[in-house]
Amino acid sequence: MSEPRISDLSLRYADVAVTFTADQFKGIYRGKAYHEPDISHVIQRAKEYGCEKIMLTTMSLPLAHENIKLVRQFPETCTMTLGVHPYHAGEIYASPKRADTSVSNTDNNNGSRYLQELRELAKSLLDEQLTAAGSPLVAFGEIGLDYEYLTRSDKPTQQRAFRDQLALAVELQLPLFLHVRDSCADFISIIKPFLADLPRRGLVHSFAGTKDEMQELLALGFDISVNGVCFRTDEQLEMVQSIQLERLQLETDAPWCEIQESDDKIKNYLVGAKPLPGSRKNGKFRAGEMVKGRNESCTIGRVAMVVAGLKGVGVEEVARAAWENSVRMFGLGVKP
Repeated sequence: MSEPRISDLSLRYADVAVTFTADQFKGIYRGKAYHEPDISHVIQRAKEYGCEKIMLTTMSLPLAHENIKLVRQFPETCTMTLGVHPYHAGEIYASPKRADTSVSNTDNNNGSRYLQELRELAKSLLDEQLTAAGSPLVAFGEIGLDYEYLTRSDKPTQQRAFRDQLALAVELQLPLFLHVRDSCADFISIIKPFLADLPRRGLVHSFAGTKDEMQELLALGFDISVNGVCFRTDEQLEMVQSIQLERLQLETDAPWCEIQESDDKIKNYLVGAKPLPGSRKNGKFRAGEMVKGRNESCTIGRVAMVVAGLKGVGVEEVARAAWENSVRMFGLGVKP
């Protein structure tokens, strides 16, 4: 396959999955604080590498408020999702820590209080015109299933949370931001009955499953986004190669899912990439430099280069298609 060549240094990207609420962006690694939060530097680096828009993924209701602060701090760059990740599914049905005599035990157990707070926050954000282009809330998620880390939340709880949030998604009529890991059959079984009432569909992000599974998801009307974790095996590379450009989006899933640039399967596709800024280990942090082992949005162009190399097309074509697909689905604060 042909090697992608960058002939246009003004390529623009949308990174549709970044978890800025992760500890690493707060300077915390394995529970220990090493440096101050450096999000402003991370966003500046992203812009210098053509990443104009960043969608902040929300993992839980408490973490949503951290994302709200960030989208208000960087309204021209950042938008956000709102939902409960499968890792946090159990939080929906846990009893509240504070005493509230107005809420019954039944309300606690069925998650109605948590879901109502989620609903109210979503509606308030949809009413908020943070920029001329609209609300900071552009997608409902991250919701779905993850059967790899069942110690965080068991299958019945994840499935219950997924159904309850899909019912809420029907009310909100936002495009979905979806998580599917080692659970594709159950995911499809659960979401199918809701699809008639979810015409905007949504995005299955960070998908690293099989080609056949990917095609099943495309057939349901979803887009697929990829990052470095989707390039690890020959089977995954075949899957990525097979994603239609008109259904493809790009992400880093920072601070995780780095591209393994030394991997023989993909390193030739990265020839000609713009060198990244200097980096240091977290214990030797210097403001303005990257942290080794922490992924960032400034690497989004490399994701596009690998996809382009796998498909045998120019990186410009991949970048343009992904940008248009993301803006069409989520808006991302881009004026029509």
